[in-house]
Amino acid sequence: MLFFVRGCIERYYPEGEEFRSGTLVVMAHLDNSDSAQSIYISRSSDLEQPTKYPVSGCLVEVEQKEGGVLQFLEEEMGSYAAAPGEHFFRSGEAYKLRIVTPEAGRYESEFEPLYPAPSIDSIYWKREESYGQESAFPMDGIRFYLDYEIEKDSARYLRWQLEETYEFHNPEYESMEVYDREDSYPWRRTFMPIPPESRWNTCWVTNLLQEIFTKDLASVEGEVYREMPLNFVSNHSQRLQTRYCLLVRQYALSPSAYWYWEGMKNNLQSNGGLFDSQPSLSPGNICNVDDENEIVIGYFSVSGLSEKRIFVSEVPEMPIILDPTYCEPGPLPYSFARMSNAFLPYYLATLSTGTESIYGHVQKHCIDCRENNNSVNTPPEFW
Repeated sequence: MLFFVRGCIERYYPEGEEFRSGTLVVMAHLDNSDSAQSIYISRSSDLEQPTKYPVSGCLVEVEQKEGGVLQFLEEEMGSYAAAPGEHFFRSGEAYKLRIVTPEAGRYESEFEPLYPAPSIDSIYWKREESYGQESAFPMDGIRFYLDYEIEKDSARYLRWQLEETYEFHNPEYESMEVYDREDSYPWRRTFMPIPPESRWNTCWVTNLLQEIFTKDLASVEGEVYREMPLNFVSNHSQRLQTRYCLLVRQYALSPSAYWYWEGMKNNLQSNGGLFDSQPSLSPGNICNVDDENEIVIGYFSVSGLSEKRIFVSEVPEMPIILDPTYCEPGPLPYSFARMSNAFLPYYLATLSTGTESIYGHVQKHCIDCRENNNSVNTPPEFW
C-alpha cells in the first residue's frame, strides 16, 4: 500500500507560476447504483482563460480494498466508463482509484469508504419570491424542498445533485425558409423551403444544475430532517410553462469528501465550471505516486445513492412571463446577392403578432429547437 503525505489532501491556493497549464484534472465521483459510470481525465489550461483538454489513452481502474478491480475503458476522448453491476460498490467497503497516463505517469487516490445513503422521504415545492442573479427586484416562482430520513447506520455527511427537465417550445411561425447554396449548383444561391426533419418546434431540455447542496447531520435531531431548501425556479422562463421535472440524487459522503464539496462551493459560481477567475482549489485525494509535489486537481469519491423525482405541471394563479422578443424575426440584409457565404445558411421566418406579420432573419435554434444546449426532440422515458 502506498503512503500519501499530508500535503496531498490539504487545501492549496495557486499563485503565480505554481499553477501551470497542463495540470492533471480528474473528475471521479462514483456511486453504488448499477448503472454505467464515468471518470473524466483532462489537463488544464491557464486560470485566466480556463479550458480543459481531454487526456486520451489512460489506464484507469478502481480497486476494492478487499481485492476486486473494476476497469474503466475509454468511450470518448478523456471519458472512461464502466458498468459496475450491483455487487462491486458495497456499503462498508473502501475503494481506490488508479490511473496511468500515456506518459507513464502513475496516479492513485487514498482509499475512500462507501457509506449508505438515507432514504428521501419527500420532495415538494412552495411558491416564493427570490432575487435573480441579474435582477434588482424579486421574481415570483417556486422553491423545492426535501425531507429525508436520518437512519442509524447511514452517513453523517450528504450531498445533493439536481437535474432538471422541462418542455420547451419555439414560436409558431407562419412560414420558414432558408437562403443557401444549392446542392447541385454550389455556386448558385437561392431561397429554399426547410425540410420537415430540420424543423422542430417542441423539445425537452435536461440540465445538471450547478448549485452545490451539502449537509452535516451532526447537529440534526429526530428521525426526519424537514424542509431542506433546494433550487428556485422563477416564472420568467419556459421552465414552468408546460411541465417541469426535478430529479434529486442524494449522496452519502466520507468526511474528507464532504470538505472537498464544501470547498467547491467557493469555486463553482453561477456560470459553472472547475475554475473562476480567482479560484481557491479544494483539497484533493489524488497524487502522483512518483512525485508527491505535483499538483493534481480533483477528487475520487464513492457514495451511497438514493434518488427521487418530482413533476410540476401547473402552479395555481402564477403567470408565466416570457420574453416577447424571443426568436422574433429581425432585420433583413441590405442585399442577399452581396451576402458573404460565411453567413450561410441564412434562416428567415414570418411571425404573426396578432396585429401584424413580421418577416425577417432568425437564428437556426429558432427553427430547430434541438440546436439549444442539452435539447432533444423526443420526450425522455420518464416523461
